[in-house]
Amino acid sequence: MQIRKISILAAMMFAASFFYVAAAVKDLPVRIVNGHSYHYYEVQPKETVYSLCHRLDISKEELIRNNPAVADGLKSGMLLFFPVEEGETLTPANASANGVMMITHNVEKGQTIYGIATKYGISTDELIAQNPVVREGLKAGQQLHLTIPVANNARSSSALSSTQDNAVSNEVSSEPTGYIVKKKETFYSIARAHNLTVAQLEAANPGITTLKEGQVLSIPTADSTGGAESTSATNLSDSIKVSSPEKASHGSLAAVDSIPVSEQRLSIAVMLPFMLGEETPSKSAQRYTEFYKGFLMAVDSLRNNGTPIHINAYDTEGSTDKVRELLANTELKGNSLIIAPDNAEQLHLLGDFGRENNIKVLNTFIVRDEAYLTNPAIMQGNIPSQLMLDKAADAIAERVSYSVPVFINLAGGANDKTDFTDALKKRLDAKGIAYKTVNIEGKLTAADLKSLPSDESYSFIPTSARQSDLNKLLPGIIEWRDEAVMPAVKVIGYPEWTTFRGETLTNMHNLNTIVYSRFFTDDDNIRTRRVEDRYRSWYGSRMENAVPRQGLLGFDTGMFVIGYLKNSGTRYDGAQNGYSFPVPEDAEGLCNNVLYLINYRPGGLIEKINL
Repeated sequence: MQIRKISILAAMMFAASFFYVAAAVKDLPVRIVNGHSYHYYEVQPKETVYSLCHRLDISKEELIRNNPAVADGLKSGMLLFFPVEEGETLTPANASANGVMMITHNVEKGQTIYGIATKYGISTDELIAQNPVVREGLKAGQQLHLTIPVANNARSSSALSSTQDNAVSNEVSSEPTGYIVKKKETFYSIARAHNLTVAQLEAANPGITTLKEGQVLSIPTADSTGGAESTSATNLSDSIKVSSPEKASHGSLAAVDSIPVSEQRLSIAVMLPFMLGEETPSKSAQRYTEFYKGFLMAVDSLRNNGTPIHINAYDTEGSTDKVRELLANTELKGNSLIIAPDNAEQLHLLGDFGRENNIKVLNTFIVRDEAYLTNPAIMQGNIPSQLMLDKAADAIAERVSYSVPVFINLAGGANDKTDFTDALKKRLDAKGIAYKTVNIEGKLTAADLKSLPSDESYSFIPTSARQSDLNKLLPGIIEWRDEAVMPAVKVIGYPEWTTFRGETLTNMHNLNTIVYSRFFTDDDNIRTRRVEDRYRSWYGSRMENAVPRQGLLGFDTGMFVIGYLKNSGTRYDGAQNGYSFPVPEDAEGLCNNVLYLINYRPGGLIEKINL
């Protein structure tokens, strides 16, 4: 009987402990990541795993299960994530402390995305990101799950007081007019026809990302847009000039007359092989055109930055002679920056021209060219290969130092990453960290790793970047880890892995995989989706699914160079890639030093770390 009483008492204590643990984590603020809700916590200086578990009242195992990187040690500023449980709702008291509340809204007949977003004090983009289904349109009776701010927000606080009746009151100073979409029309063409920016037209029609013939759009009036811009400021083509106007319709490049020169404006020349003379544009020409279209979207986004932006687009026709011909045109000297084509000889010609005329030349397309080392006018837009290798090896050495690194050689595999693995081994040797090497014939199995003690944490580093090789390794690592009940396992990989999908990607998440890369396109990221949706709205087609996506590259490049020319030295982290040009040391030239670590975490979470 006494034993039974003790058992019951222990069970009650366990239950109380469980609910206290849940409550402690639930008290943390909430963040939406890739469309999923997570409680998050920022690690404080000098905090340890023990003190953190005590603070949150959770076990070490629970902490590591949700945040595998903790097995490598805590670092000040590290963000920890805990998934919000299904059905969990923050109370008003907690919401006031944490600044957010999770609610459910029942859509009523006649309600709009704009009206609901306004009711709860969030933007239409935030509402759509949290409920992607509304992209297909609202339906009466539909349930929307919202995470909304409540602290110091009178609008959202008043909305919370009426969540039960879902009353919506939209006060509009001027009713927008309706417009029926015609065949092949785009957001860009309709905005131009109504003297609007694309952003204004999109804001008046939230949730609509693809136009169809017969669809009805709201056309905002001058009152509802805060005053429409003048035609010269609104029409993007008014600030674009192409060297061959009679051919400009090919490839969707705009052709207009030159605008008057202004001493305060930013002038940028885009010199790429658009191949306007080709009857059927090549794949390469289409990609450069996509880059240019993305670049124009950046110009449109920054059109109201206080400085006129003037873009000159020149077709190099893939010819060095054509580049020499264009360089003879005196108007090129009026540009502040030139975006160069993917030909080394042409880049060097433009670099010499830039040095003579104090014009920066951005090399966005040639990765291994080193002209920037001797020509201060050239800006190397891709982090140079050796710098990337050194930066990645330093970062990875730090992250695997809390585990046992295991290098995996696959007989018959590509084994194409020995330059990285050799660099990493040198850093591990310098740190005094012992590592192991496993040689595999055919396909890795759990038996191949049985010699590894099960009371350690491990970081596996394959020497091959090929997907077929990776698929021979990951399932065996997962099987071995699960059989051994390992506390923490991670895999280190390469830029090529960011393109992998399907079962390979699922296994990468399962194993808490970390890769380094110059570019990263997260299809679930709201910023990426926003740029891609706008591209489709403007041009009536999607970007090519490639790495990197040229439309995103053009957009990020445009956003960077405009900020760079205005502020000099601006750092930019974009939808796909980033730019930062630190002041060169000694004889080194201007080169981009941005590199990312992409952490494919368990549960589908992706974290991008800017090194």
